[in-house]
Amino acid sequence: MQQEQIQEQKKTAKQYFTRKNFIAWSLCCLYAVLLIFTAICINGTMGYKSNGELSTKNNLFGADITNVFASITQAVFGGLVGAGLGGLICVALVGIWCCAIFSAVFIFEYRHAIVNGKNPKSGKMIGLYILTFAICLFLSLGIGLLVIQPLLSGAGGSATATAADILLYIAQSLVVALIIFIIVFVVVGSVTMLVVNFIKVDKPFDFFDNQAIQSDDDAEDINIAESFDPLQPNELQQAMEGNYTGGGAGGVGGAVEGASATVDRNEELAEREIVFPSLSKLDDEYGGDPIERIDGDDVSLQQLCEGFRNYLAKEEKLYFDINTIRVFISGLNASRLLLLEGLSGTGKSSLPRYFAKYVNGRAFFTPVQATWRDRTNLLGYFNDFSKTYSETDFLLKLYEANYDLDRINMFVLDELNISRVEYYFADFLSVLEYPASDWKLRLMHFPKTFLPPIKLEDGFVKIPENSYFVGTANKDDSTFVIADKVYDRAITIDFDNRNEEFEVEGEVEKITLSKHHLDELFLDALNTPEYALTKEDEAKFFEVTDFIYEEFDVALGNRILRQINVLVPTFVACGGTKEEALDFMLSRKLIYKLEGRFEDYIKVRLKQLLGLLAKVYGAGTFKMSEKAINLLIKKL
Repeated sequence: MQQEQIQEQKKTAKQYFTRKNFIAWSLCCLYAVLLIFTAICINGTMGYKSNGELSTKNNLFGADITNVFASITQAVFGGLVGAGLGGLICVALVGIWCCAIFSAVFIFEYRHAIVNGKNPKSGKMIGLYILTFAICLFLSLGIGLLVIQPLLSGAGGSATATAADILLYIAQSLVVALIIFIIVFVVVGSVTMLVVNFIKVDKPFDFFDNQAIQSDDDAEDINIAESFDPLQPNELQQAMEGNYTGGGAGGVGGAVEGASATVDRNEELAEREIVFPSLSKLDDEYGGDPIERIDGDDVSLQQLCEGFRNYLAKEEKLYFDINTIRVFISGLNASRLLLLEGLSGTGKSSLPRYFAKYVNGRAFFTPVQATWRDRTNLLGYFNDFSKTYSETDFLLKLYEANYDLDRINMFVLDELNISRVEYYFADFLSVLEYPASDWKLRLMHFPKTFLPPIKLEDGFVKIPENSYFVGTANKDDSTFVIADKVYDRAITIDFDNRNEEFEVEGEVEKITLSKHHLDELFLDALNTPEYALTKEDEAKFFEVTDFIYEEFDVALGNRILRQINVLVPTFVACGGTKEEALDFMLSRKLIYKLEGRFEDYIKVRLKQLLGLLAKVYGAGTFKMSEKAINLLIKKL
């Protein structure tokens, strides 16, 4: 966590000091130097005789240079004004304060607004810019006139310039310096453009967004991936049929035939409060600052399991086997996706709902619809006609989870297999396989000038580590079969048995479980040697899995093996045994894949598998696996 904070601070620092900022500030400093140089040239042509009359004199830069600046001044203002040393001091202060210092402060204020998610062009910010300039102008002129007051009042009987002369002299210096600056800038810019384009005369012309305009002789492809998101395969099919109504990465609402799902980066959008009204409201509610840590109760994993089970029985009249609770909680450490399967009314949706209630977390339920085909049903899409983003409740809760980082969030997909979960949840399945720092999903590409909601960095919404996804799945003819790619990534719990009621003595109170404390409990479980599988444990388990692979061609993949190495020690820390955890993983990860196979040899091999389990672990040790095997034998 500390390393991530350091990286975030470095990223923020870079946002304050961009290359464009340095170029702009450097130009302002160059103008300040040119302003002082101009003032010296103008001031050097004028002086005062002993009788107070104006006279011309040579400048330390030479008569030729002086005459050029004097000629420009006379052409613009119709005459010169002498200001002496006092005027030169004032011009120098104006160059330093109003050009160099103000430009640096202005750039900082502008970038500060952008980094903190504010509109740098709002009336409040414009007022701040004006106030900053007024302060710099006051400091330059006020201090300058104060310092040269003795010169204004006269010294040694010689005539000096008045305050009005000095102000006119400053105006002449500013205008003449600006004219010279523009002339030099145009000349240097023209020469630079000529040289650069001459060097690249045979290459395609790039303009800002790297979208090359190529002739027929150019063989290179134009890469538009930076400006548009591609359609997903199923969306492409809809587009070809003329029925496309959404986009995979912030799709276009309405019947848009083959339309892109994003906005051209150069296209203007309205304020973010219009494009993302609900997300912007969340930014206002939290003030842009996430809640990094909350105070929670100090409980162990075993106390958490037993307390949650008692709470369900005492307060909600729901009764679960203790191993079901252990698998549910240890499954949170092994995978970000939990599947709760069973018949309707067995308490599948109640488990995540009341767990969030028990630990003072949040549970958000999303009823899956049969028409869902891509992630826009979860994350919304950009409407290319109204130029607004269609925000879903799921997106709002996911976005809010990025603010309350230490609170556990359960995102429940109710009846997730009423549609094909491997379609609409595909991006989540893939992204959650990456390191936590890469748990990001792109909503859309933003135009360069658009100021997005604070937590949408570069058009991506982050899946925070305090988020867990739970899917409830019914087993009936109205649902789709869940693909193996989903089962392999998830921890699946069956709700087939009716649990016996039991009495709970005493009061049961809810707790506050912070995400950081839950992570500490999980880490302690993994770092406890006696909870982990030993070489002997692995040898016994591999004897069974090798038999399944040889006889049924069902392999124990690396992903499943990693889940086993995480779930087993966590399950033991919850109060269970290694054998119970291995029994659960064997039945749900390998044996379930044998359903639907009716080859002649299957029944014989299943009976042999039962005998092997009894030989290796003892009869009745792997109860879940033995029950699953016996059910398969009955179907054959």
